[in-house]
Amino acid sequence: MQKNTSYKTKIEHPFLLIPVKIKENAERLSFYIEEQKVLEYRVFPLEEGETVDYYASLPVTPWIGKTIRLEGNYPEAFYTQIKQADDPAESDQVHPLMHFTPVNGWMNDPNGLVFEDGIYHLFYQHNAFGTKWDNMSWGHAVSKDLLHWEHRSMAILPDEDGTIFSGSGLCNEKGLLGLSENALIFFYTSAGGSADSPWSEGGQFTQRIAYSTDHGATLHKKGEVIVPNLTEGNRDPKVYWHEESKGYIMSLYLKNHVYAILRSEDLEHWELTQKLPFITARECPDLRPVPTEEGGEKWILFTASGEYFTGDFDGFYFTNLSEGRMAYQNELPYAGQTYSNLQGRVVLVHWMRTENPGKYYTGMMGIPRELTLVKGEEGYILRQSVIREWKEQRVPVREEKEQKQWEEEAVRDAALELQLNIQGALVLSVMIYGQKISYQRKTGMLCVNGVTCKVKEDLRNLSILADREILEVAANDDTLLYFFETDLQDLAGKISVEADHNVDSWLWRVQ
Repeated sequence: MQKNTSYKTKIEHPFLLIPVKIKENAERLSFYIEEQKVLEYRVFPLEEGETVDYYASLPVTPWIGKTIRLEGNYPEAFYTQIKQADDPAESDQVHPLMHFTPVNGWMNDPNGLVFEDGIYHLFYQHNAFGTKWDNMSWGHAVSKDLLHWEHRSMAILPDEDGTIFSGSGLCNEKGLLGLSENALIFFYTSAGGSADSPWSEGGQFTQRIAYSTDHGATLHKKGEVIVPNLTEGNRDPKVYWHEESKGYIMSLYLKNHVYAILRSEDLEHWELTQKLPFITARECPDLRPVPTEEGGEKWILFTASGEYFTGDFDGFYFTNLSEGRMAYQNELPYAGQTYSNLQGRVVLVHWMRTENPGKYYTGMMGIPRELTLVKGEEGYILRQSVIREWKEQRVPVREEKEQKQWEEEAVRDAALELQLNIQGALVLSVMIYGQKISYQRKTGMLCVNGVTCKVKEDLRNLSILADREILEVAANDDTLLYFFETDLQDLAGKISVEADHNVDSWLWRVQ
C-alpha cells in the first residue's frame, strides 16, 4: 500500500478534522507551520477501503491563512479524509443525559475546575484521537448548572516540553502575572518524556501556567517553568489562596505515596514547605477546607483513590489528625477534584473509569456532589450530597409510604432518582430500567446486576441515580457511595421496589 510522508493544506476554518479509525497501533503525526513543528500526536493510519469511525476536532484558529504541513507514515487514504470545518465534529452516538462524557475519544481526570461569571468550567484529560489513554491534552466544557454541558474545543495542546497532564484553575483576583483581575489562571503538569510524548523525549515533568483573558474561551501557555522537576513523575498541581496566611498554596503529587506542599505570593515563585508521606495514597491531591456541619471548617487532603485525611493547615504545614478514610466504597470513581471560586459550598467532580463498550468514547464524570464533614465517634467523615441543582430540577413521579412493593412504567427518556427509607427491611430488590439492585441485611451485601459489594454498616436509606451506562448509589445520608457501570442505553422500562418489610420511597425524573 502506497504511503505518503507529507500533506499540505491552507488553513481556512477554525477546525481541522482528523479521521480516526480505532486500531491497535498508532503512528506519529507531526504538524508544521512553515518549518516549525507546532503539534505532534499518535494517530491511527486509515487504510484504503476502511471507514472513518469518527473525526477528531483539532483547533487551528491561530493558523488561519497559513499553510500547515502534516508529516507521518500514512496511506493516501488517510490524508484524503482530512477536512476543515467551522465547528467541531459532533457524535450521533447515544450519550448519558446527565453524566458528562466527551463527544468522542478518551477522557480521564477533571482539571482546571473554576467557576466564573455564572459559568462552571470543566477541563479534563483528553485523547481526541482514540478511546485509550494517549496524547494527553486538556478538553473543555462549560455549564450553567453542572448538569447540562456544552462542549468547547480542546484547550491546551502538547508541545516540545511534553503532553499536558492534570492541574487546576483559579480566578486572578489579585491581578498577578501582569494580567487583569478578570483573567483565569491554570496550573498544569508539562509531562516531558512521558510515554505518550516522543516529541519531548529526554524531558522532565514540570509545573507550568496557562491563562485566559476571554473567560476561558482561549488558553495561552506562559511558557516558563514555575516548579522545576522535584522528583520523577511529580504532577497534578492544585492551587488555592490561603486567606489567613496571605499566600497561595499548591498541593503536588511527588511519587509513590508522597505529596508536597508549596507556597507562593506571586504565583511564579514557589517554596517547598512540607513533604507528606502516606502509606497508600497516590496522585491528584486536593488540599482544601471543608465546612463541618457543627460549624466551622476542617482541612482535608483528598487523593485520587478517594482516600482522604482530615486535619489542620496554617498555610505552610498540614497537620494530619486522622487515619485515611475512603470517600468511595468501590473503585469506579477516581481523581476527584473540587471547584475553586465557589462561595459557601464545596463541589466535587470525580472521573468514572467506565469502559463504555461499543462506543467511540471512554470515561465519564459522576454527578457533582457537595461536601460537608460530619463529626462521628471516630472523627470526621465526608457527606457527599448530590448537588442542589440536581435536586432543584427533579420532577416528582411517585411517592409511596409504608409499602412492601410497587411498580411504575410511565417514565421514559429521563434520568431517575429513587430514594428509599429501608430501616426495617431485611431484604430489598429494586428494578430500574432493567437494572437490578438488591440488598440483604443479614449478609451485608449490596448487589447491582450481579456485581456485589460488601457493605461495612447496616444501610438505613438509599438514593439511587440512574442514567445511561451508570448507576450511582448513596447510602446512610450520603456518607457511603457506590458506583456501577451498566449496559443501560434505553431510558425506558419498569421501575419497581419489593421488600420484606414496609419501606418509604420517592421517585423523581431529571432531564
